[in-house]
Amino acid sequence: MGVRSTFGAPWSLVAALAFAGSLASCGEPRVNVLVPDGSPSFAIMDFTGPLPIDPLPSGWYHRVFWRHGPMDISFETKEGVAAIRLATSDTASMLFRHTDIPLDRYPTLSWQWYIERGIDSDLDELTEEGDDHPARFFVVFETTDDESHRMEIIWGNRVLGAGDYKYIGSFPHYVANGGQANIGRWHQEAIDLTDIYRELWGDPAGARIVDIAFFCDSDDTGGETVAYFADVRVTQKTLTSREQEFD
Repeated sequence: MGVRSTFGAPWSLVAALAFAGSLASCGEPRVNVLVPDGSPSFAIMDFTGPLPIDPLPSGWYHRVFWRHGPMDISFETKEGVAAIRLATSDTASMLFRHTDIPLDRYPTLSWQWYIERGIDSDLDELTEEGDDHPARFFVVFETTDDESHRMEIIWGNRVLGAGDYKYIGSFPHYVANGGQANIGRWHQEAIDLTDIYRELWGDPAGARIVDIAFFCDSDDTGGETVAYFADVRVTQKTLTSREQEFD
């Protein structure tokens, strides 16, 4: 189960995130929503060609916070990998991709990330005051009853490692990787979102992924971070021979 921590959270970035998720899902026009193309695996975010930033293509949305400047977004080939580069300097923002992906059909989220500069702070990352991470995904699910669930998938700093959970207030984070020893090289990740959903909210049947966002921040600790992401995709469940027999 890993690390679990709950702390009271007044209005803060956590509250702003909940508002941002609601805004992205409901308040903003949802056009050019990405839906499965029937392939066993398909890209949600592909940076083999640079993404136009100003303006963004329809289906994308850059959420900025009025209290903080946004992360810097650019595109580079990092050690041979075409990637999006997200940098912060006491800043934070979120880059959304609107989707409509059935979780039971496409449970595996995979991506590559490279942390060039992580969070260098003595503040406790399990607390609201130290709740900065050089790289995060913000994921929004909707159920068949139109109920929304939100979570983050994060890079841990000093305390948190792969497989851990942390909570700020009631807001959940799943740690996919982390640590100073892992900074400075590419990592390929793959996680089963149905396992995480079941751990957090119960039966994932009928749930859909309706938003995925990159989120990088150093606004609480006041530092600087640099992270790269590449080839963010979802993959169909691989059926066992018994499941194939009854499919």
